[in-house]
Amino acid sequence: MKRAISLIAIAAFLLLAGKTQAQGLGINIGFAPQSTTNFTPQEMNGFFAGVNYNHALSNNIGLSFGGQVRYNMKKSTTTVLSASETTTYTQILVDVPVLFNFAIPFGNDVRLAIFAGPVLSYALKGNTNISENLLNTSTDFNWYGEKSNYNQFDLLGAVGVSLRYQTFRLFGGYRMGLLDINKSDKVKSTTSGIFVGLGFVL
Repeated sequence: MKRAISLIAIAAFLLLAGKTQAQGLGINIGFAPQSTTNFTPQEMNGFFAGVNYNHALSNNIGLSFGGQVRYNMKKSTTTVLSASETTTYTQILVDVPVLFNFAIPFGNDVRLAIFAGPVLSYALKGNTNISENLLNTSTDFNWYGEKSNYNQFDLLGAVGVSLRYQTFRLFGGYRMGLLDINKSDKVKSTTSGIFVGLGFVL
């Protein structure tokens, strides 16, 4: 397990977006909410930051690889009279995409590209915190503890489009989980979500 984390961490040095159209290193940030079937919470807001490198296979075809650190979270509060309970869900993941892209140039400054490929994803942390104001209590639940039913590893498929103007890139798409991350034979859990981001090509 430590070796797998190390490999992902090394790949994360190259961090995601994987949607470039010309050879070079890209820095990316964006919004990537996540939906998970048969899981609490089912919906979380997500944000990512990372880098990617696009290797030109031909004038219009490239192979992008890299990684990203993704942070998911959701907070909800229930209040009854003067008592309130706040539940906070947090998750930190590392994604490693390997994406093929096909670009169509429009002059020297503008390039439109489509991209698709697999994304390896590994959850470094998943936690539920429940705090109560009257008794001033706080309890944490580890999603990936010894008795957990959830796998930390996931494989996703990603598709999308990218528009680049000079050194700036706007991209977006959809990712879909290809694996059942629930260890139970009776329950199936998969992840999915859109993503939009802004990149800068060095």
